[in-house]
Amino acid sequence: GGGLLAYGEAVATSEAAVPEKKKVLVLGTGWAGTSFLRNLNDPRYEVHVVSPRNYFAFTPLLPSVTCGTVEARSIVEPVRNIFRKVGNLMIITFSSLLH
Repeated sequence: GGGLLAYGEAVATSEAAVPEKKKVLVLGTGWAGTSFLRNLNDPRYEVHVVSPRNYFAFTPLLPSVTCGTVEARSIVEPVRNIFRKVGNLMIITFSSLLH
């Protein structure tokens, strides 16, 4: 199969030039991705997160969950709650492709 891609850009002469936002792609919602996004609070970036999960799991407490001393819901946090301050955030999950 083939594909066709057309791209066009129209600029109004009366409007002032708006600088294009830089794009940031974060792969995964693990420790590194979460730490990076927590410190990113800059409206100049358009952020895309690609991950098989839409949550962050605090992995040091996983053994406590299996023993029953901590509930699983206590160590899992939805990614959107963590990254509320990040503007222009898009989270793309692909868990359906893994099964």
